[in-house]
Amino acid sequence: MVAHALPHSTSTGPETVARRLVRLIAESQAAHDAGHHQQGLALAEQALNGASAVGEPLMLARIHTLMANHRWRLGQFEPSVQSARAALALWKAAERIDEQCDTLCLLAISFSEIGLQEEALKHATASFELARQHDRGLAMGVALNRIGICYDRLGDSIQAESFLLQSLGMAREHGGHGDRMLALNNLTATAISAYYQAQLRADDDASQQAIQRARQYGSRALSLARRHGDIYRVSVTQGNLGEALGLAGEFAEARSLLQEALASALQNGFRAVVLRMRHNIAEVLLREGRNEEAITELTATLQSLTEMDHETTRMRVHSALHRAYKATRQFEPALLHCEAHHQIEMQRVALQSKAQARLMVNRIDVERALMDGERSRLEAELHRLRTQQLEAEKELLEQRTAELHRETLEDPLTGLANRRHVDATLPLLIERSRGQGQPMALAMADLDHFKQVNDRHGHAVGDEVLRTVARLFGDKTRARDLLGRWGGEEFVLVFVDTPRETAHEICERLRSAVQAYPWSAIAPGLQVTLSLGLAVAQPGDNAIELVERADAALYEAKRLGRNRLMEG
Repeated sequence: MVAHALPHSTSTGPETVARRLVRLIAESQAAHDAGHHQQGLALAEQALNGASAVGEPLMLARIHTLMANHRWRLGQFEPSVQSARAALALWKAAERIDEQCDTLCLLAISFSEIGLQEEALKHATASFELARQHDRGLAMGVALNRIGICYDRLGDSIQAESFLLQSLGMAREHGGHGDRMLALNNLTATAISAYYQAQLRADDDASQQAIQRARQYGSRALSLARRHGDIYRVSVTQGNLGEALGLAGEFAEARSLLQEALASALQNGFRAVVLRMRHNIAEVLLREGRNEEAITELTATLQSLTEMDHETTRMRVHSALHRAYKATRQFEPALLHCEAHHQIEMQRVALQSKAQARLMVNRIDVERALMDGERSRLEAELHRLRTQQLEAEKELLEQRTAELHRETLEDPLTGLANRRHVDATLPLLIERSRGQGQPMALAMADLDHFKQVNDRHGHAVGDEVLRTVARLFGDKTRARDLLGRWGGEEFVLVFVDTPRETAHEICERLRSAVQAYPWSAIAPGLQVTLSLGLAVAQPGDNAIELVERADAALYEAKRLGRNRLMEG
């Protein structure tokens, strides 16, 4: 990332502010290149605070990109997604292809860390397609790398290694040491995954082959990382190679590498790396039979976790503690940690859904800002055309402005209210119901196993199912009720001036209507059912609390077997 030089000026106005922003951006980039991400993030945040005075979109895009990169390296994955989305919108507006490819890849890896692998794969594939269309060989290699990571985390290490080897080949052809290191480091992690999968199959030959590949990839990656001089990359590659050596039985060398990586991560604030190194050190101790030392290390790690740390880390620590206590025949704490692991596993879907909801709100904010800007531009142009009496062009712009207004409120597939419309309207309905003393209820509805519908019958059938369900909802509810598509296969229904019993009856009627519909007329063998969670507004409820209670009831309906209504 290169800052543009500005012409000399002695003024103290916007140009002086611009010079300061250029300096902050350059210093933040230098901190990124050196692996000093806490310092780099602070510099980028300073730049963002002053960027409005200059109003230069490319400069703002660079600031958001830097913030996204720093936050990802610091383990702040959701904030990284938010910054990257803001950057991507600006790069698209400027038609900057390379920057779009890079930002899509950053979104892919951040979504992957959160656990949203399908969203990650979508962004990585979009980056690859954009790079391919514009013949960007290096960007294609980076996108293939991200696609490989997604497949690894989806449990397909064979496909993952294939994509990563393609990425390594393109890095050798188009890139430098950093790009080769990135591919080799991810190949190390994928080979480790292949080792564990072979262990589950009791395939000793495949296990040994996988761990040997991991050692080879890891040694080459660490050598390149040290040559590159990036502190973060050195720590991460040391961690992967240390894990591989521990699995190969080379315990002393493994612990030495992991301790070195831990010390560097602690010094530089790489929290995600710190937690992973502590867990890996404990795993090496377990393999050595030093169970009590492993328990001490794991217990300290567990106590240091906060609500901001990803649940995958907590699961890994509980799993290791279960095995450590079991090995020392301390069965009661072993059982407690086993139960804790399984409880978190059960909660992961809900946690990922909440993360997706938070990120959806951020995406809506970005899209709304862009659409509001486009609407303002069109309205200004419309005023000019009115003045000039260009009636034909004016009519076209009026039509486009009306379309934009409708697009901000309506889901294009189903014709129901979109998420933005519901978010804006729901608080007003709650306030009006409270002021008039009227009962009100809200239901969250989700189509059961909808992914299987798309997988088996295709997305065209899936879209027709969504449209049909929307029509059924419209037929079975009243005009005054608010019906919206919340996202994907999830809907929200707001029943105004409606007591609990009536809302319950309406929801059951909807569930039965979906179950009884002749879906085979759309596609042979197609079956669709609906789960609902219903919440009645309580005094003092706000929109978020009401939706959360309905969402929790929906989750309970899913947990109890689907195709049912639960109240929360």
